[in-house]
Amino acid sequence: MSPTTTTQKRWLPQWVLRLLGYSSLAAALIGAAIFLYKRFPPSSRPPRRAVGSGERQAPTTWSARLLRGSKKKMTLSLKNTVLWNPSSDVDTPNHAFQEKAVAMITRLAQLYDIYTIIHINSDEERDQIFELLTKAGLLDVLDNRKILQCSTEEGKIHMIRHIEPHVHIEGGWELDDGEDIVRKLRPFVAKLVWVITRRRRSSFNQARLKESDQGILGPNVELTEKLLDTSLAREVGYNPEE
Repeated sequence: MSPTTTTQKRWLPQWVLRLLGYSSLAAALIGAAIFLYKRFPPSSRPPRRAVGSGERQAPTTWSARLLRGSKKKMTLSLKNTVLWNPSSDVDTPNHAFQEKAVAMITRLAQLYDIYTIIHINSDEERDQIFELLTKAGLLDVLDNRKILQCSTEEGKIHMIRHIEPHVHIEGGWELDDGEDIVRKLRPFVAKLVWVITRRRRSSFNQARLKESDQGILGPNVELTEKLLDTSLAREVGYNPEE
């Protein structure tokens, strides 16, 4: 008998023993997994909580979480973009929604992770604005934890810089059109949509542009009179005729 044949016979029992050992280990692991699955069955979804006017139910499925995580951040200053006040008297709040603004925000929320910012002048004004948002159903669309408040322009700028949005929509407030905010954010935000009056927009005509206005314009600043007429509206497929 050759040396090769003797070596093969010598190692054959060890190979068989190893195979049996691996099979036993795999069977034990599978059995343990089946036991744990039956002992602690996974819930298809967590218990649903009642959602009040000030609470928004967070998505619970993995697909919803992944979709939310893939959205780009947007900061939205509500005044003069979504809301408007016919009076410049900050002590007498009389806000209402811009035309078709609710539908526009609903579509934007499907594409962007929206942080809304409200320039608040009084407790009365805050209550009125939140009542408007509630009645319009926007608290079911927007994340209530991401509805932020400020009382100064510097406070708003600080919030936006901290959030680091891809898009910011600015309209100022009752006493200012938001020029200083746009000017200070332009180097840090990829896209700025500035909602201003037609008269103010005409002042940015290149033929008669003031030297003081040159620092506010740039390829990342979009000037508009209405949010419905912006590239954002076209991006979400909004049709002005709807």
